[in-house]
Amino acid sequence: MPGDLRVCLTADLLRRLAPRLRRPTLSTAAQDADHTPWNIPPLDAGDPLPGALSVGNVTSGGDVVCGPWTAPSDVPGDPLALRLALFARHYADEVEITPDDLAVHAGTLDRWRRALARWATEPSKAPAPAYAEGTLAALCDDLDTPAALTLLDRLTEDVTIPPGARLETALQLDQILALDLPRAIGTL
Repeated sequence: MPGDLRVCLTADLLRRLAPRLRRPTLSTAAQDADHTPWNIPPLDAGDPLPGALSVGNVTSGGDVVCGPWTAPSDVPGDPLALRLALFARHYADEVEITPDDLAVHAGTLDRWRRALARWATEPSKAPAPAYAEGTLAALCDDLDTPAALTLLDRLTEDVTIPPGARLETALQLDQILALDLPRAIGTL
């Protein structure tokens, strides 16, 4: 994997979450690799803002320290399955991702994307507050992506929430998680 993908992914998650919390961001790093296949845009040039968090790994240190991880050298199919696999575990935990893990997460992405495509055929509704607030609270609790993903999975199964509200809630969360959940909209 190019560079320390997990560190860049965690920094990207913080960058996407900060505006929701009305916090300024400037994500800087030595950009030695192209991380765009994992929906990580190029980082900003310049010095970090005063009081900014630094994200690093166990050897480089930082305010937010990502645990060690391994993954297959070749990730076939959707590279966002690796993004989801890393989010399925807390950023500080050690993770070993296998080809089977990638296949499971690719299937989950496909299931969620098909659900959004179905919901998009219904009238839009305001996001479901319990899920929208719950996922944001999870992410604000030491970037608890596993808890946020659990809520997203529950949302896909919760038939008490209108499809349009499920769609808007999932789209709102995808602005932070960057899993390209609306990819299948318009394909059904």
